[in-house]
Amino acid sequence: MRKLIFLGFPLLLVLLLSSCMSTTDLPRDTVKLGEQEVNFKADHDVIQVGAYQGSFKALFFVVHLNNIQLYDLVVTYGNGDKEKFDTRLTFDEGTRSRALPLDGGNRQIQQISFTYKTVGDWVDGKARVMVYGIKSWQ
Repeated sequence: MRKLIFLGFPLLLVLLLSSCMSTTDLPRDTVKLGEQEVNFKADHDVIQVGAYQGSFKALFFVVHLNNIQLYDLVVTYGNGDKEKFDTRLTFDEGTRSRALPLDGGNRQIQQISFTYKTVGDWVDGKARVMVYGIKSWQ
């Protein structure tokens, strides 16, 4: 019995610690607005959001599977207005961006477009980009 406890304790400790660690912990009041699988090359993509009805005060991105760089980010709001973000976001796999505040604070989002390119050595030919909105309470 002691041997079982002695061998099982390190495994239990590793499982508990790994469940507490995450580089992509989500801020409170977030909604997943969409995701896009991107390929091993430079390209431009659009995430259509329209299905979620609500207002947002900020966005952030999470990237899985590989490393990429996002730039030329344009958010199209529900009323057709566009906001361009003059930023280059570089992601290691499994990380997220800082919150990007939206102009005007409480905005409905129609779509999010961005250009991306691969960074570093890719394990496989794809990465997954997810975009989240931080809800605004009016």
